[in-house]
Amino acid sequence: MEIEMRKIFNAFLPASLLLAFLAMFLFSCGGGGGGSSTPAADLTGLSMNGPSSMSEFGTATYAATASWSDNSTSTVTPTWSVNSQPATISPGGVLYCPSIASDLTVTVTATYSSGGVTETAAMDVTITNITTIPFTAQMVSGEAFFEENFPAGGGYVSDLDIFNADFSFVNYTYENPPDTSDVDTGTWSIDASGNLILTIAGQGTFTVMLLADSSTEMQILVDDGTGTPSTLILEKTVPVDSSKLPGTYLAQNGESWTFNANGTGSTTGAGGFTFTWSVDSGILKIIFNTGYVGWWYARASSQSTATTYTALNVAFVELTPTGDFFQYVGGRDLTRQ
Repeated sequence: MEIEMRKIFNAFLPASLLLAFLAMFLFSCGGGGGGSSTPAADLTGLSMNGPSSMSEFGTATYAATASWSDNSTSTVTPTWSVNSQPATISPGGVLYCPSIASDLTVTVTATYSSGGVTETAAMDVTITNITTIPFTAQMVSGEAFFEENFPAGGGYVSDLDIFNADFSFVNYTYENPPDTSDVDTGTWSIDASGNLILTIAGQGTFTVMLLADSSTEMQILVDDGTGTPSTLILEKTVPVDSSKLPGTYLAQNGESWTFNANGTGSTTGAGGFTFTWSVDSGILKIIFNTGYVGWWYARASSQSTATTYTALNVAFVELTPTGDFFQYVGGRDLTRQ
């Protein structure tokens, strides 16, 4: 009988169907493993962890852990919610809160379901109000501010922001890589809350809040209305003192700059140039022999004695012979030789 059945299988069943039939037969008879499969564990609990406090305009990230009936635990992705506006939480558990008038306590809740069982976990989070300093027009009108960053992955980024007395605004930027610079224009104003409002062509409106102010720098919070605001440190600029300038300086990129007392000078930069120089409204203006013009804004980190600069740190804008923007090269740190 066994031989006849084998003949029937071989004659009428393709190999793939034969294998499937044998697998079903072994499973129904308890074969293939010597026992039944282990049932899935049931969800028995949910816990969450993350910061219990954060500041407005900041973020905090939360995670959830499920407990199972087999005494195991695992990280899960729950449904997140927060019970109070204007705080919001993303599907990934990142809590964010924009401007608030006073400290706010919210409840963050995680909900997770598995196998028909639903568990929740909750945590109270205190969001603290940031005390800001009101801007005044005198703080920014006619002033320029410098910023530079050296990203962790390498490179260099710099900005020069100029607030003109007529409420126009100019922003010069430089980034390397890719070694490019640009200029953007707009307007500035101060709202009833003392926030600085920047409207930049092609970019939109930015709200700037002042967190700290000293004689050399400002710490600000910039909100573009689309995401988490950025905290920046702006270095103030100061008028160039022409009487302290004459001498030879070495820049951090190896360029040598010589300023003669008679208003002439030379540099080894870009193959070497001669120039004339003068100080106009506190800005050092350099006219190269090619007709190009450099504007140097001295930064508050510059150092000097009563008679000479020992370190002249500047932001460097270059214009074409016709006065159009040519390039912004970021910061130059010059040390007297």
